[in-house]
Amino acid sequence: MTNRQPVRQNDYRIDIEDFGPIQRASVDVRPFTVFIGPSNTGKSYLAILIYALHRSLDVGHGRVPWRALDARIAPSTITPGNKLLKDLKTWATRVSGEQPVPSPPPNVTAYIDEVLRNPKWLESAITDELRRCFGVDRLDVLARRPDTGLGARVGFGAGDEGGPESARYEFRFGLDDHRLSGHVAPISSRLPDAARLKEMVAECTDWNPFDDDTLDDDFDSTSFLRLIVVHLFRAFTAPMHRPAYYLPADRTGVMHSHQVVVSTLVQSATTAGLRPSTNVPMLSGVLADFLNQLIAMGGEQRPARRKPVAKLASGLERAVLNGSVQLTRKGTGYPHFTYRPDGWKDDLPLMRTSSMVSELAPVVLYLRHLVQRGSVLIIEEPESHLHPAMQAAFARELARLVRAGVRIVITTHSEWFLEQIGNLVRLFSLPENQRAGITGADVALSPEEVGAWLFKPGPEGSVVEEVEVDPETGLFPTDYDEVSQSLYNEGADIFNRLQEGPRE
Repeated sequence: MTNRQPVRQNDYRIDIEDFGPIQRASVDVRPFTVFIGPSNTGKSYLAILIYALHRSLDVGHGRVPWRALDARIAPSTITPGNKLLKDLKTWATRVSGEQPVPSPPPNVTAYIDEVLRNPKWLESAITDELRRCFGVDRLDVLARRPDTGLGARVGFGAGDEGGPESARYEFRFGLDDHRLSGHVAPISSRLPDAARLKEMVAECTDWNPFDDDTLDDDFDSTSFLRLIVVHLFRAFTAPMHRPAYYLPADRTGVMHSHQVVVSTLVQSATTAGLRPSTNVPMLSGVLADFLNQLIAMGGEQRPARRKPVAKLASGLERAVLNGSVQLTRKGTGYPHFTYRPDGWKDDLPLMRTSSMVSELAPVVLYLRHLVQRGSVLIIEEPESHLHPAMQAAFARELARLVRAGVRIVITTHSEWFLEQIGNLVRLFSLPENQRAGITGADVALSPEEVGAWLFKPGPEGSVVEEVEVDPETGLFPTDYDEVSQSLYNEGADIFNRLQEGPRE
């Protein structure tokens, strides 16, 4: 167990109460985030939640409902006589001519703060994305105790609560209702600089505000207010705007049978969550997205070479697969995935390859076609179907991705995987001139970059605690030692009885 550290820049914190199997959790999402613990303790619940929040707040892909925000700040919803808009115009006039930038009028500051603290315009987007990603009709089924009113709480945000640049939002839901509320630091801490503010003023009028000391009647105060709110929202929640990709635990089966699955499901479902007809089972959003993204790869004219991430896909093939994953496109544009072992001239269908190849093929494909610097890649059970030596090699490749600017979140049951990550963290403390000859010397991870969280089952649900690498053993404290000790004692008991011989 560790003392809670401040949230680092570009990281963010998620707090949970009574969500699915989880009674309580407070997790910092760092460059390399690891979820450990027994099955059915909520690791996948939290991983999917992270994915859903990124999807909800992904500004770059247009999922934030700006139209709802526009309705919230329309002139008809603002104070009688639109005094606020008049004061905003007066401030914009001063922005164009004064240095340093003057503070907004108090009523403007209060209004913007209210829009950011009570984001009803964002509530529906988070609600819909949670339902879609978990594949449920009602949010209350995700609450551990839905009958207690607003039974589940999900808090998220950047910065430390109450800090000078913090923003924290809280989403509560249960049987009867759901609501989103927030707290943000003073907006003065995140206002645009003078140059950007002047650009915003210029965007809201055809007339050049830099040539005079007043703004004419063409100045659109509402648009200027919207630009300010959008800037502040993006600034306060920046770490959660990264595009996220989710590789589910059953990806091997999907890679083996995706053509059959897609042909029977996609035709009967929408692409937005694959909502099925009455004759087809519903798919969760994470699985639907996985299938859709595989299909989309077939529509590309050529692979997107996003160095260095695409280059690392080839590194993964060399380090672990001993061969390459191939993508060919049929006449319809539908993708066909194969594997070519090193030294072979022919490709093998994934159905005829090892489960290890099918397990890692989507990772290679995502790195080559989708993932970029700044993306979040969530992988359930990356150790599945891998020999321990390959687990360690894969862990090093994921650390290499972190070094390249990709954020990694994994759920795992593998002691080998954890031990390799622990070694990379301890390696960071070793001076670089002493690392020669050590495997992974070029991908050492600082303790601040890695967050490991243990899900501990309890009578009221699991409790999630951060664990740190033991400086002596290089291991993360888990329950694996208890299992190992139990098996040792069981073996010793069997051995002793065998030594005793038959009983009369």
